[in-house]
Amino acid sequence: MALAEFPRDFPITLQDGAGVDLPAEGGAAVKIGIHDASRLEWSVSLELPQNGAKKIAYAIEVEMEIPSNAFARHSPWDQLQSFTRLDGPAEPVGGDVVSIDALRRGALTLAAKLARASEGFARHCRLASSIMLEAPPSDLEPLLVVWIEAALKMVEHARARLTIPNGDEAQELLRERGLVDEYASVRLLEMLAGVERALAAMASSRHAAALAPAIARVEARVADALEREVSRRADMKYIGADPSSPDALERYLDRASRLKKHFQEVLFLEPERYEVADRIHHWVAGFVAVLASTWAFIWQIVLMNRAPSTGSQIGSGVMVLAVIAGLVYATKDRIKEMGRNWISGNVHRFYAQRVARFRAPVRRLPGRDVIVSARESIDSRTTQTPDSLNPESGATMPATLIKYVQKGQIDGARGLFEQGVRRIKHVFRYDLSPLFARLDDAEKPVPVLDAATRRVRFTNAPRCYRVPVRVRVRTRDGVILEEATIVLHKRGLDRLERARDEDSDPELWRASSKLGVGEAAATEPAKDSGLEPE
Repeated sequence: MALAEFPRDFPITLQDGAGVDLPAEGGAAVKIGIHDASRLEWSVSLELPQNGAKKIAYAIEVEMEIPSNAFARHSPWDQLQSFTRLDGPAEPVGGDVVSIDALRRGALTLAAKLARASEGFARHCRLASSIMLEAPPSDLEPLLVVWIEAALKMVEHARARLTIPNGDEAQELLRERGLVDEYASVRLLEMLAGVERALAAMASSRHAAALAPAIARVEARVADALEREVSRRADMKYIGADPSSPDALERYLDRASRLKKHFQEVLFLEPERYEVADRIHHWVAGFVAVLASTWAFIWQIVLMNRAPSTGSQIGSGVMVLAVIAGLVYATKDRIKEMGRNWISGNVHRFYAQRVARFRAPVRRLPGRDVIVSARESIDSRTTQTPDSLNPESGATMPATLIKYVQKGQIDGARGLFEQGVRRIKHVFRYDLSPLFARLDDAEKPVPVLDAATRRVRFTNAPRCYRVPVRVRVRTRDGVILEEATIVLHKRGLDRLERARDEDSDPELWRASSKLGVGEAAATEPAKDSGLEPE
């Protein structure tokens, strides 16, 4: 199979002086990943309604299945971090750029295109490694190089539009243009780093020997681009990543992180959240108090009507009445407490545990319109899963299922649509560090036979645990499902194993990649979504 037959769903058009045309993503997108050593991350991107369209309803369901022997009791809400942001303008800001926010949005547009170029390069590397037969395709090197050329052209065009002053400008605007230039440099370095990682994966594939000449030439092109960018950073006196200086590396990472937060801040929506149980607490307390007081009052009337009629019965009767009255009032208090706890603990079954609204910042929309309204719930329960060694035997293993549900709707705002925004993105991070203390040692000695000496020796084997994760998103277009397995040990999260490996089945992966819903996503018919705006 020639590389020319690869799917061209991300075409690139280089236009001299006019930038680079990369198509925008379409439809919903779901991704699962590892954010750091302790936090799992999943993200969901959803389309905004077009001008005049009605609200779009959606539902997000996430399930984590933790083995009971590794589960540690914790509060799921304390471990969950979430935020919602606009997914960036579809096109760079054009014309006369005079505002700081416009500059920041333009820089984010460049960052998004560089990320997509890096993903496209990596995708073609994976396909070349998995389906090449006797000899590498003749167009392998040009097709890989065009992604690099596209990235360099995009950066050059963005710098010409966003970093060159237009006459006399305010000092804060000039400073922002300098930050745009530095951020573009950081994102270009990240893109080239992603290219190098993809080439390293090709070099370790089963076709490494046949691909070696093409890999070497592409790596030389990457080295040239990296050398020019590093030299430019030195001329601009930006913080550099000096491999011989840990302090310089630390400063570089800190600067890159601060730049990313500075520019992405313009996309974040302002959250407004409240706990449903807190809002209805007084109503629930009053309702339960009425029930408990009614119970006590009825018993009080009954006891008064059963008062002793003779003097000889007064002594024993008073004692019985006192005991019964004490039981009645104790039961009253228990009714109040149990009622409050039951309603607070089961409110998510009727409505939700938390309500969230996300508003556009005033600098984007003066009216601070509500863009997303959502209801959230987290529940955990113990379940029995079939024993993986012999599922047909009927043996089961206990596991704790943590389920997060968000049901909401997206409202289209004309102002955002006119600014080029087409999508919103939910990002969630769940901290699994409470589990680490319950896990066994990260390495355990295993006896093996030394073939040379015919003696038994011990080697350290990694001791890992696996936690399946499923993310299901329902929209008006259908259902998207992404599945993966977290591999973790006592020192933290190790890696993520996909439910399907695209390298093992290129045709399946190619079909899913065209959907734009992640590397291991599956779709179900739209008729099953069952969602309507509220």
